[in-house]
Amino acid sequence: MDSIILTFDKDLNVSLQTGDVVFYKDGSDVYQIGECTLINGSSITCDINAETPRPSIGSFIFFAKNSEINISGLAGYYASVKMELSGNAKKELFAVSTEIFQSS
Repeated sequence: MDSIILTFDKDLNVSLQTGDVVFYKDGSDVYQIGECTLINGSSITCDINAETPRPSIGSFIFFAKNSEINISGLAGYYASVKMELSGNAKKELFAVSTEIFQSS
């Protein structure tokens, strides 16, 4: 595995962290550079496979969070529901639903 240093003349996105996966777009092709291993001011160092084409000046560089590290799970919140019928008349339950979302 090789390393590549990418230096930018603009401020880096503050949410970039070591362990994030860095990509670049060249024309209509998107290439994965590799994992970000070091952030130093306006430069980042990434792992890169020897056979991966290198980005050129002006390539659009972007990153994604590592989904294995930045996934959230159950945080101790739960709900318990008990449904009861009152009376003897026939009743129909139309719907029961819930909403959940991933937060990280």
